[in-house]
Amino acid sequence: MLKPTPRAALGQRSQPRGDETRRRMVETAIAMFAELGYDGTSTRLLARRARVNLPAIQYHFGGKAGLYRAAIAHIADYIERQMAPVTARVRPTLARNPSRAVTLELLLALMDAFVALVFADSEGDGAERAESRKLFIARAEVERSAALRPLYKSMQGCVGAPCAAVVGRLIGRSPRDRETRLRMVALLGQSTIFCNEPAKQTMGWDTTDPAQMRAVRKIVREHTRAIFTAPAGRGR
Repeated sequence: MLKPTPRAALGQRSQPRGDETRRRMVETAIAMFAELGYDGTSTRLLARRARVNLPAIQYHFGGKAGLYRAAIAHIADYIERQMAPVTARVRPTLARNPSRAVTLELLLALMDAFVALVFADSEGDGAERAESRKLFIARAEVERSAALRPLYKSMQGCVGAPCAAVVGRLIGRSPRDRETRLRMVALLGQSTIFCNEPAKQTMGWDTTDPAQMRAVRKIVREHTRAIFTAPAGRGR
């Protein structure tokens, strides 16, 4: 006679499957919201593409709105993980009052990481997911979705604030100073411009690949270094 499986063991066995189901639903939702927008995405079609039954959306996320918020949280988590190796260095490095050369190298490392983020997963199976993330955010911005606020807050924490701290140190101003923030946004804009369709058409890029990422990273590094080694880059 078979002994009944302890409930705890059942829970341990089902948890990975539940996590995998949630992940698949979220990634499917990102692709569909990117393609069709919030209003154009039906839960019935979403469930079919995610290979789950319809009640699973309600069970895991409380409905379409909850799944939409989970999709945004998933993107925010991805961005934070990609930036974490370099952003974790910012506070301890600046606390040691480093030389200008070391501070500039830290800024260049931040720029490198941000370029990699913009061009993330630009080959292989990840290319489609990367494009879906970009289109999801772009469509949500066009739709003026208030649900994007947590993503903006996350971006500020893992991209904007570290860059502002380093730029502020280089120009002798507070990270919250208007001049600091202007320079920080301009620096990051060197990379984000390549998400725009006109820029892609100018470059003749139908898709993005690692070679293009390396070319952009080289240019961004050269521009950033020139800005902060030229006399104007040192002034207040």
